[in-house]
Order: sequence, then C-alpha cells, then structure tokens
Amino acid sequence: MNNYVNANSLSFHIESLGCIANQVDGKRVEDFLLLNGWAKATSLERASLIILMTCGFTKASETFNLQQLQLIQARKREDAKIIVGGCLPNINKTALTEIFDGDFFSPRTLHRLDRYVDAKISINEVSPTLVSKANSNLTNIRISTGCMSHCSYCAIPFANGKTRSRTIDSILKDIRISSQNSTKHIRLVSEDIGAYGLDNNISIIELLQAIVKSDEDILLYLDNFNPNWLIKYIDNLLPILKSPKIAKSFYIPIQSGSDRILKLMKREYTVSDTLIIFDILRKEFSNVKVTTDFIVGFPTESEEDFSASVELVRNYSFDYIEVFTYEDRPRIAAAELEPKVSESTKEGRRMELLKVFMHTYLKSMNISNQATLESALKTINQLPINTNLVIQ
Repeated sequence: MNNYVNANSLSFHIESLGCIANQVDGKRVEDFLLLNGWAKATSLERASLIILMTCGFTKASETFNLQQLQLIQARKREDAKIIVGGCLPNINKTALTEIFDGDFFSPRTLHRLDRYVDAKISINEVSPTLVSKANSNLTNIRISTGCMSHCSYCAIPFANGKTRSRTIDSILKDIRISSQNSTKHIRLVSEDIGAYGLDNNISIIELLQAIVKSDEDILLYLDNFNPNWLIKYIDNLLPILKSPKIAKSFYIPIQSGSDRILKLMKREYTVSDTLIIFDILRKEFSNVKVTTDFIVGFPTESEEDFSASVELVRNYSFDYIEVFTYEDRPRIAAAELEPKVSESTKEGRRMELLKVFMHTYLKSMNISNQATLESALKTINQLPINTNLVIQ
C-alpha cells in the first residue's frame, strides 16, 4: 500500500507485544510520531493511526498477535490506518497477509515509517530507550539489533538479521540523559548483547569500558549475554564486571544440559565451558544472580538428554529460570530434524524441569515448609505452555 498518512490533527495508538526489545522499539515509534506532530489517542477507537508491534518467537505468541490484530481491525475507526511492526512480518508473512492487507516493518526496517507518515524528522534521529513501567528507576536502552548466531530453533534472525550496532557515543548520550533525569538503573537491550560491535570492528568490551569510565552514577544490567561470548571475553570482562556500576545479575541462556542437543541447536559452546563461567562468576561475586533459559522437547531429545538438563538445574542454584517447549517455526533448520518429541512428552518435561527448579530454589532459600512448596507447585501446574517462571 505505502500510502502517506497526513499528520494534520491526527492521533495514534500503539500496542507493543512480546519481548523487552519489542517494547523499546514501540516506545521509539511513539517518540517518533510525537516529534512529527502526532497526538497520542485516548483510546484505540479514537486513533487515526494504529501500530501493532508483534512477536513471532513462538507459535503461541504468533496466534495471540494475529488475534490481537483481528480485534484491532474490528474495533478501529473505519478510516483508521493500521501498520504492523515487530518480528512477525518477517517470520511468518504468509499468516499475517491472510488477515491483513496493509503496511508493515520489521526491527531492521523501522525507516519505512518515515515514508508511511511523510515524516519531517526521521526515526533514525530518535533514541531507542524505554523507562520501565514496572520500575520507573529503570531505563532500557537498545544497543544493537539482530545477532550473529544461527540457532537452529530460532526464527528471530529472519526478522532482525545480523547484528547492527549503535555507536558507543550515542549509547553514552542516552545513558547520560537517563542519569540526568534521575533514572540510575540502566538495562542494555539486544537480541545478542555479546555480539555488539562485531559489525563495525569494536566489541562489547569497549562499550562496557566506556560506560564504567563515564562520570554517570548508574547501575548497569546486562541482558541476554549468550555463553559463547562470555567464554570468549571472560578474561577482559572480569575487571569490568568488578565495577560498582555493573549489577551482579546476569541473564545467560544455556538452553540445554546436553552437549549433543546444544550441537544440534547450533549453540556455540559446551555445558562444561558454561559451568566454568558460572563458577568464575560465583567465585568472584558472592552475591551474583544468574537467570537462564531451557528449551525442552527439541527434536531427537532423549530421556538421557533431558536428564542432563534436570541435573544441571538440580546442581546449579539458578535464581530465575524460563522453560520453553520446542516448536517448529517457519524456515528454521530444526524443523527438518526427526524424530520429533510428542507434545505430551514436551509438556511433561517442561513441568518436571520447573518443579526441579522450584525444589532447588526453595531449598537454597532455606524454605522447607510443605505448604509453601505445595503452593509453589500448584502455581507451576497452572502455567500455560511456553511461559516463564520468574521468582523475584
């Protein structure tokens, strides 16, 4: 379609679904529209322009997003224009176009909005930052888009492509503005934080060094640090992590306790190498917190493979855990692997891994009360498939 939307006395409504990176992008689009003379609508029904930031990471999220799009189509003003953004347009365009005949953009093609709304100020001039709704003292700052990995289960690279990094100066500027606005907690956001800078001959080490050497009074959180980058950079990273400006809380997605499955997933590390990193972090920082991800039911995953994940959770006291059941997604390499694990087995393994984590976590907190344990397990039983368990 690519029709211009005239910004004369028009208003917009944005819905951002999915991960924190998607929400940061949604806020960037909001700031972009405000700078170009748009007004924020008081409701979806009053908006002249509606932008839906979608997620296509799982089949469940895809289904929910498509349902949300249909709901928007039913509720919007007759003359309102819808634009679909986020990851879904590039992950499953076929499913999207079955119900939607309009403009869309991905995280890598935000610039399309310039012509969609005939902008005077380009979205490239707008910083990708978002103050957390749950914690007004936390600002999320996107440092890059995309990743350098080719994980066989993940469709996100089809939406985001390879890593494209912002400059260190632009990130420092956003941190300075946040600090001046009394927002001291900063979370660096990226699909693959460890790959930062590889597209322009620098690295995450140089960015972090610049941040800790700055004059800003901040506490920095590192989001989505894959094990292969920690293994690569650990010697140079440790002195930086010792800075009081770095929070000793890390999200390190390991995905499986089986080296055979990790190889099929095309994850670029082994379990033993990752455990060395975990041990180093625990030795250096007595108060360290580690969050991780697991995927259960990956094609060909045996009981032995799954037991390796169980043992990893049982023997390493993670502070937070997310467990997903594997799903075939469009164009991913793992979709070709056989045999597949049955849905009932995948869900059973998800429940078992969450229960093992809960037992381990409560034990580490010296909580042995049976009523507390039964209540926690009841909560797990009520969790929908492909959701996360976060204890804070």
